[in-house]
Amino acid sequence: MPTGVIGRDARIQARADQIVADWQALCRIPTVAGDLAAIGEAADWLEMRLRPLMDRVDRYEIPGYGPVVVGFRSGRSDRTLLLYNHYDVQPAGDPARWTSGPFDAEIRDGAMYARGACDDKADAAGRLISLELWIDEHGGDLPYSVIYLADPCEEIGSPGLADVLAAHATDLRADACLWESYLREESGRPAIGFGCRGALEIELRLDLLAAHQHPSYASVLRSAPLEMMSAIASLQTPDQRIAVEGFADGALRPDADARRRTQDIAVPGDSIARPGVDPHPRVAEDELRTRFIYEPSMSLSGFDLDDAVRQSIPASCTARVRFSLVPGMVPRTALAAVTRHLQARVPEMQVSLIREMEPAYSPVDSAFGVAVQRAARRAFGDEPVVYDVMTGAGPGAIFLEHLGAPIISPTGTLRPEGNMHGYDEHGYVEDYLQHVQFTLDVLRELDAAGFADGDARP
Repeated sequence: MPTGVIGRDARIQARADQIVADWQALCRIPTVAGDLAAIGEAADWLEMRLRPLMDRVDRYEIPGYGPVVVGFRSGRSDRTLLLYNHYDVQPAGDPARWTSGPFDAEIRDGAMYARGACDDKADAAGRLISLELWIDEHGGDLPYSVIYLADPCEEIGSPGLADVLAAHATDLRADACLWESYLREESGRPAIGFGCRGALEIELRLDLLAAHQHPSYASVLRSAPLEMMSAIASLQTPDQRIAVEGFADGALRPDADARRRTQDIAVPGDSIARPGVDPHPRVAEDELRTRFIYEPSMSLSGFDLDDAVRQSIPASCTARVRFSLVPGMVPRTALAAVTRHLQARVPEMQVSLIREMEPAYSPVDSAFGVAVQRAARRAFGDEPVVYDVMTGAGPGAIFLEHLGAPIISPTGTLRPEGNMHGYDEHGYVEDYLQHVQFTLDVLRELDAAGFADGDARP
């Protein structure tokens, strides 16, 4: 459990109970992506809190998914900072597997438990507090403009968001984008991610028989699930690298400096492992760290059989495979390579696209990046760990395409043990308050040092 207060603003300390209560209130709205009633309730909550802070608040509707909620506040300079957040969450799964209700936002042992506690409601709620404090200390006369944007459907790939950005690009254009927050190291040391990974999710289907058959025919019939499993396994080498020719064409590769930076990274281990089980592939630790940032990867997100086949040879099966892409990769190129690979092994394999997301790259040595790193040192009293590529996927590429805003994901409330997307997802209250402080320090640092390369000061 985190302890201590590092350089915390007295106003945060004085209002800590209310700051945490607001976080809980947003987490109690069950904003599972696609639940339009809950999404609408949360949009109203965000709008109500934005209105006293902003010059104007707009809602850009994405049909079927809810509103993008956007607040605009003008400043003296022609520079603009965009704060990207999302307010939808993953499904909670089986409520019985939560110690308390997934939307109860109960505090136990110094941590708040709720679906979306850190991903991404700690940002959506906490940044409102940081903005309020920053606006107050400037007497409302801000040194640069700020846009607060809340996405209603990030957890399902932000469908329709690109259209919103394209339609409102003039209003939304920014010089830099502070992305949703990143995790802390297991030690509590701050981590800062640049750009973001892309994603490719596919569905595989294999139909081999007209109907399920008796197991006595197993020696003479093909098995759809066994062939499917073999084909999926062939996508990886024994040490878990992608084994598909042409899949990683164009992928960003680390130079010597970037490889050195990866050695500061602590790959999650002890806090997420089962006792006595090594959760990592058998790879040297320094190589594991570099792979964490620069290696495309895959995971099996579903494997389905008809429940009636327990005593039969299945006629068919389906599976879902998700790939994580690094900057430089093109989702459709990767899809074509995977399709060729699978169909060369199993010609009957059907491959269909579920979703795709372009990766995004932002340089670590920009004035914006240097300012965020400096703010992290001040807020956490420690040197931040730099992730040249954020390990999570997100719609960052469309922000670069339509708005021209480089992307940095600052340290937030989440730790590796926080079970993001899992049961009993949680964030520590002290980490959340420090998260609010860090965002405030970022806003201050961007005023002092500039956040566009032309603004950099000694």
